[in-house]
Amino acid sequence: MGAKQLSDKGPDGTRLGQSATDKLAFYALSTPIARPSVTWPNTATATTALNELKANRLMAALVALGLIVTT
Repeated sequence: MGAKQLSDKGPDGTRLGQSATDKLAFYALSTPIARPSVTWPNTATATTALNELKANRLMAALVALGLIVTT
């Protein structure tokens, strides 16, 4: 069985969801969720701790959508 394509080959591309509150799930995630919000520390000075915090927040959002799995 071949993979099903979502694209209609239109020049404007393909979009999933019409608003930030539309719920999506990937890879058989049991509960679709609305677009995750990531709060970003706003500072001009990058530190290892801040970079780790940013990476962890991004990772949590991707895990929540089912796009990645952490081990």
